[in-house]
Amino acid sequence: MTETASHGTVTLTIDDRLAHVQLVRPEKLNSLTREVFEDLVEIGQRLRGRTDVACVVLTGEGRAFCAGLDLGEFGKMKTGEKNPAVSLTDRVGAARALGQQAVHIWSLLEVPVIAGVHGVAFGGGLQIAMGADVRVVAPDTKMSMMEVNWGLVPDMTGTQVLPRLVGPSQAKLLTFTGEVFSGARAGEIGLADEVADSAVERALEIGRDIADKSRSALVWAKKLIDMAGTVDLAEGLDAEQDALAELMGGPEQVAAVDRRMAQLAARKKESVS
Repeated sequence: MTETASHGTVTLTIDDRLAHVQLVRPEKLNSLTREVFEDLVEIGQRLRGRTDVACVVLTGEGRAFCAGLDLGEFGKMKTGEKNPAVSLTDRVGAARALGQQAVHIWSLLEVPVIAGVHGVAFGGGLQIAMGADVRVVAPDTKMSMMEVNWGLVPDMTGTQVLPRLVGPSQAKLLTFTGEVFSGARAGEIGLADEVADSAVERALEIGRDIADKSRSALVWAKKLIDMAGTVDLAEGLDAEQDALAELMGGPEQVAAVDRRMAQLAARKKESVS
């Protein structure tokens, strides 16, 4: 069953513990307006704490993932109208600005989020992909942190998240130049975690595989890895032990062991025959 956000620009489909979130403005290359920002946050909020979801895949319908801020919004800025991305509201996690929330919301989900990126991912579109835990990108995707070309800076968490993904100097180069680069290049610099010709299909394939795993183990794994580098080592190591104490012997862990043992037995039987 597919749900649609209030403004109709984002859909959510949940099937067998996998949530597929899709931008659905294909005629506009899924470009960003206030309505899209609000819909992304709304769908993200719907997913927070849902125990029937173990993985989320984020994609764009049609020829592109997301072309960035809609050109009509830039025209409004010339007349002094505020960019909807910087509209301030109550904090969602660390983010007060609406555009930042549309990216940050995915890191607030307990479960892994995979972005399948194709076509173009410019400016805010690239930053939305950066909000995911993992990015699968088609090699011919055109990507750019292009805000400098419009006299702006990345304002949807990009200045804070991009350096963590590619390192400070590479983040500065991409931000200072606003250059357009390929999905293949994104793979070389670590911005894409996997490069695949059919990025959306591959992201969904990975998502289905992850969704079949123990949800409680996935939640702990994401939490622990996100802690790395943000807490001291002793706290991180203690948290690992907290995770094990909670997981070991629990129903999901027992089921995972039983399933794995059955798989190994089947493989052994096949090899003998």
